[in-house]
Amino acid sequence: MAISVQSLIAERKYPFVFSLFVLLIFVACLLLTSDQSPLNFTSDLVRMGSRSQTTSSPPRPVSNPPISNPSPETVRGGDHLSLNSSVTPGEVQLNWKLCEGVVAVDYIPCLDNFVAIKALKSRRHMEHRERHCPEPNLQCLIPLPKGYKVPVPWPKSRDMIWFDNVPHPKLVEYKKDQNWVRKSGDYLVFPGGGTQFKDGVTHYIDFVEKTLPIIDWGKHTRVILDVGCGVASFGGYLLDKDVITMSFAPKDEHEAQIQFALERGIPATLSVIGTQRLPFPDNVYDLIHCARCRVHWDADGGKPLLELNRVLRPGGFFVWSATPVYRSDERDQNLWWL
Repeated sequence: MAISVQSLIAERKYPFVFSLFVLLIFVACLLLTSDQSPLNFTSDLVRMGSRSQTTSSPPRPVSNPPISNPSPETVRGGDHLSLNSSVTPGEVQLNWKLCEGVVAVDYIPCLDNFVAIKALKSRRHMEHRERHCPEPNLQCLIPLPKGYKVPVPWPKSRDMIWFDNVPHPKLVEYKKDQNWVRKSGDYLVFPGGGTQFKDGVTHYIDFVEKTLPIIDWGKHTRVILDVGCGVASFGGYLLDKDVITMSFAPKDEHEAQIQFALERGIPATLSVIGTQRLPFPDNVYDLIHCARCRVHWDADGGKPLLELNRVLRPGGFFVWSATPVYRSDERDQNLWWL
């Protein structure tokens, strides 16, 4: 049935009629004032929609400018890096220079800052073994030792490493009677002995747990700190007990002992108990171990012990062991009774 204006009026649908009338006026005005037909207006809307979709699509990834590896002909003796001005725009080429000096292979900027060490007013508290980082930071490459090979993989590396990767025979000769490390052909071999481990480190680890069963390696005691670690055999063998050990020792006359530990794949760092705080947060270690270490625990009113207490968790243990020869030393006897 057709709907007419007369029928709408007869049914008194005035609001609807009024709305329809206003809509007709609006459409007429739009057609009169527009410079383009409705068809063109619709096509423009379509073009705008496609343009917005293109804009909102994710951008293509931009690759980083290529950086070249250092050239074999890199000049020795620099402490900075330079940009090669001959490269084409958009490319960056870094020419790294090698660190120079007679100790370049073992160079550690914060520990080999001889200018800062020479200027120290005192060495009484091991200040010369602490970190003194240069300003500004050096930017040079440490050269690899001559004949460097791909490291021996773990767990084999716990017991043997390539000699050419850590070519330091001094410690081998110095500790030859204590079974720390020995040279065998192209390898450095670690028998698992040491000054304190006459029957082997495994026997020593079991002895510590037997002496104090609550230690319970791998369950009650899982994260420990080994002070004066030597070549870190103690921490290396504790991995069999599901114990993670952070071993540390100073860079001293025991040449490259921490280098040996790292090459073996055992967590280790260079540090010393002196005037600076140890680089560890508070309350993190279940146990702190020190075997035959000559730390003056009572120095400065016992500050070294207070520093160990800071990093030891509440309820943790401090295990300090020594060989029987220490019993005849008056200073050591006094320390035992602190």
